Amino acid sequence: MRKLFAFLSTIITIFAIKEAVYVFISREADMVKQRPILIVISLSICIPLIVLSLWLWSPGRKKDKPQH
Repeated sequence: MRKLFAFLSTIITIFAIKEAVYVFISREADMVKQRPILIVISLSICIPLIVLSLWLWSPGRKKDKPQH
């Protein structure tokens, strides 16, 4: 189940990064006027998604065996 969440999170993260890059390189008049706030919004969405994806893809911790 964790791999499924990791896969879905990665797909969403890739889409968010693509949109963030579009915000950075766009030359449209509306985008240029609001660029600072759009950059903050895109980074505030992308950074947590990247962290979540990396956390989900990292191997889970194994439980220590009890010593008898």
